[in-house]
Amino acid sequence: MLSGARLKQIAPYAIILAVSAYLYYLALHFEFDRVSGRIGPDAWPRLVLVQLMAICAYQVLRLALQRKPGEVEGVLQSLEEKADPSLASVRAEHPGLAWAGIAVTFVYLLAFERVGFFGASVVYLFLLMYVGGYRRLLPALAISLAASLAFMFVFMKIVYVSLPLGRGPFLDLSIGVMKALGIH
Repeated sequence: MLSGARLKQIAPYAIILAVSAYLYYLALHFEFDRVSGRIGPDAWPRLVLVQLMAICAYQVLRLALQRKPGEVEGVLQSLEEKADPSLASVRAEHPGLAWAGIAVTFVYLLAFERVGFFGASVVYLFLLMYVGGYRRLLPALAISLAASLAFMFVFMKIVYVSLPLGRGPFLDLSIGVMKALGIH
């Protein structure tokens, strides 16, 4: 039988698993005109939901099967802490960092339409790294720019998702980036 502490660890993953399974069921019933040779608007949500369900199922099983609470750590966590042991103390001493990350995400969502996908994403990724404790500014800026360009290219050129371009000078910036990436 699972202890109360273990159930508390499992509960968020189980809830997300259940919600994503329900959303997957809804995605199976999207109504749209199918075009031969093209994926429909139901493909990407289903793909993301399958991945989310797989991760949650893995976490539920991992937590349910571990011998002692806290015995098994995540792969990424163990690699991070081997590379930089100070990260363990940051997590333990500053739980407010997660709330700061949530606040940055909320501001990103509010700015998304006005600033456009590209501009908002560059700033969001940079601030998220900074809040997370990464203080090398030039690499953080380079990563933010590269990731935003890559996401914009994939979403707009490959997946054909219409992203917000922003208003005023941000619209001009987005159009310039689209031209540079060959997006019409």
